[in-house]
Amino acid sequence: MRWPTPYALALLVLPMSAGAQSLAPQTRWVNDHGSELVIQSIGPDGRLTGTYSSNLADYKCRNIAFPIVGWVDGDRISYAMQARNGSANCGTMTSWTGYLQGGRLYAEWGLAYFDAETKRPMLDHGTDIYRPK
Repeated sequence: MRWPTPYALALLVLPMSAGAQSLAPQTRWVNDHGSELVIQSIGPDGRLTGTYSSNLADYKCRNIAFPIVGWVDGDRISYAMQARNGSANCGTMTSWTGYLQGGRLYAEWGLAYFDAETKRPMLDHGTDIYRPK
């Protein structure tokens, strides 16, 4: 009997590990702040649905999951969230655009909100790196 070479075994394992690092339905991603992106579904056209919950300590809606909608195209992703659901209205809207590389999701975000102190609408932006949870 002939046994598979170590190279053949490695090829069998490769697709499984690559799949665990893809933008796929039913995956969870967490950033360095502990905020979590959950991809629930991706349609044949790339349409994405899921949830996002922020873990920032000073955010009044910390750890509340809000719906997201967006798109996936290969290793690229774009999604948006209105921080409002049946039980909470946080008064913010955020969008993310990014790409997957080396098992990490690199995303740039833009946030629109109303600043109660200055009584003006404001914009903020930044970047985050997510890893599979």
